[in-house]
Amino acid sequence: MYFRKICSELHTWLGLVSSLVVVVVCLTGALYAFRDEITEMSEPWRHVEPMESERILPSHAIALAVSAMGDTTVSALTYGEAIDAVRVDNNAYGGRSVTVWLNPYSGEVLKVVRKEVGDFDFFAWVLRGHLSLWLPREVGRPIVGYTVLVFFITLLTGLFIWMPRKMTLKGLKGMFTWRGGFRWPSFNFMLHVVAGTYALIPLMALCFTGMMFALSWFVSMMYMTVSGGRDVEPYRLPMSEVSVSAYENTLDELHRRLRMEEPEACEFYYALPHDSSGCIRVSIVHERGSYYKTDNRFFDQYSLKELEGSGPYAGKYSTKDAADKMMRMNLEIHDGRMWGFAGKVVMFVASLIGASLPVTGVILFVKRKCRSK
Repeated sequence: MYFRKICSELHTWLGLVSSLVVVVVCLTGALYAFRDEITEMSEPWRHVEPMESERILPSHAIALAVSAMGDTTVSALTYGEAIDAVRVDNNAYGGRSVTVWLNPYSGEVLKVVRKEVGDFDFFAWVLRGHLSLWLPREVGRPIVGYTVLVFFITLLTGLFIWMPRKMTLKGLKGMFTWRGGFRWPSFNFMLHVVAGTYALIPLMALCFTGMMFALSWFVSMMYMTVSGGRDVEPYRLPMSEVSVSAYENTLDELHRRLRMEEPEACEFYYALPHDSSGCIRVSIVHERGSYYKTDNRFFDQYSLKELEGSGPYAGKYSTKDAADKMMRMNLEIHDGRMWGFAGKVVMFVASLIGASLPVTGVILFVKRKCRSK
């Protein structure tokens, strides 16, 4: 009885303290949930009619893109599946970028997308709100992280409050049964309690993975727990041995080699070196839309010798231990893509319910205070 009373007080006051930030974080998360699907539908130049002919090589794609850009630098190159256009990026420092989409069979320039400093990007704006409340990163990120921690505790205390005193089938059924129809007082209560119960597990997963992004001490603690005491290695890129050759002469050979090694891969992303000592970073995606099932490999830009990077995200995902795989799958659990489109729908609905909980909770609090007076 005493424990339940403590949980009730914690649930009330922690919920009030975190309410505004939770609403913003949950709503922006819901808005961002289907960014990939919306972007693909609104940008038809991303896809082409598949053909039997060979696709153009990287050197050819870079030459065509540079001509279309009116620029001499390329920072990244992406080859997708047979239906995907080749993407060539020039990401200049300071926020300016140019992306050229090419037909992978004919080399035709399908679209040139230029973004200048200050151009509005809706999904980038939503993501900034989700991660840092549109505040400077060093200020907003900790606020979001610790608010999510408070919300996690609020969810747990809510579970203890609503859990039946006797764990019978009838009592458990009452946790998931909507009662009172849609009349306002009972509707608000049921929305807070019953809808919150249904969304509890997805919301707790969202909180847990969100803390993995926002709180460095939480990441270190979880990594050490799963790895058996090992610290998280920092992500570092290896360096190339400087030579007189240029990487443009070797990129075609590297592309051929990797396609032979990984014939079932659905995407090859080449991040090109910025200077003479940089390496070629290649992300090989084994499942469309997946960040988890991706190999991040590194090659000397002159000799194409494979180099070794450090950190959980470096190397082949299949060779990683449980702690590194936990780090890699964190984003896919957070947005639900780990379970396909259905998983994203579940996380979307859970985010909307999560945004409603502070609102319905404040209404219940005010109503209770008014009744007591």
